[in-house]
Amino acid sequence: MNISYFQKINNTYKSKSRQETDLYLLNRHVDECFADTVDYHVVKRNGEPFELLIIKDTDNNTFKKKIKSRPSDKFNLGDYIEWNNQIWLVTLVDTDDKTYHSGYMYLCTVPLRWQNSEGKIIERYVYAEDFTKYSNGVTGNNTITIGDNQYGLTLPVDSETKKLKRDMRFPLDFDDSEQPDIYKLTNRKVKLSDNQYFGRGGTMVVTMSFDAFNTNEDKKVVMENGQEVWICNYNNSASPLPPTPSEPNETTDLRCVISGNTNLKNGYRRSYTVIFSDKDGNVIDWQNINFKWNIVNNSGLITNAYENKIDILFDNEDLIGSSFLLQVIVAGEVLAESKITIIE
Repeated sequence: MNISYFQKINNTYKSKSRQETDLYLLNRHVDECFADTVDYHVVKRNGEPFELLIIKDTDNNTFKKKIKSRPSDKFNLGDYIEWNNQIWLVTLVDTDDKTYHSGYMYLCTVPLRWQNSEGKIIERYVYAEDFTKYSNGVTGNNTITIGDNQYGLTLPVDSETKKLKRDMRFPLDFDDSEQPDIYKLTNRKVKLSDNQYFGRGGTMVVTMSFDAFNTNEDKKVVMENGQEVWICNYNNSASPLPPTPSEPNETTDLRCVISGNTNLKNGYRRSYTVIFSDKDGNVIDWQNINFKWNIVNNSGLITNAYENKIDILFDNEDLIGSSFLLQVIVAGEVLAESKITIIE
């Protein structure tokens, strides 16, 4: 079949080969049917609303989930996924992303906290494993030392975790413990899962070995959210001054995402939903937001806005292949925008 004719009947003029056209059609089908499954969920990725397929793994490991996202929406190693009132860490990404973006996430069970050099309390949720049977990374007199009580912690690579060094101490116990168990960082592996050089994030694994509680150095402190936690080697003089509260701004403190298929079939009606959240990723009831929908290049569209949704119908074969912008406006500013393409 002539490639030009094939492109014309499939509306894939930008493709350069039959293979590219087939891939385009497959991605379009994936995008159209993405939400049509019980595995579909709207979660939070690093605090922002995000659409995922969360799939039970065949080995029945409840701490591990296979995940997939739309071809146009990628996730990276070290991303935090908030789902089912839990925090999960993306620990594996399949870089073959011609159709879905796919990978695995693991359930975080331990909040790791420490004080950085500027006096700020840092918190990262981590996936924890029992490393008692492994070497702790410390050698003495040419003998490898095996720890009697060790954790292996997987955490994201970022500007703070890069500064974690051996011999740093951390509480790994209940927050209300009178004298918590203390662990020392004895080994770190930072290049086992590092995709940063091609822009897909990274994770690192640290070994924590049992240490001793120090009454003079390890203190209970109050975090910004009011939670009282233990911090090892706490330096009160290094604590930063509390920030001066700023006046709330409806647009700077507000986030939103437009959920819905970015391909609109000619002659079909599709529904789009806006989800609002604050700067910390907490979902905000749409009824508390003064917003409106706006469409750029609204030619021949029939719309119906209700609640936090808008239905859009288009019926004009002459404009197949064209596109328009669907926007959410708050306080006169565009807070979210999605490009919708008219397809056959």
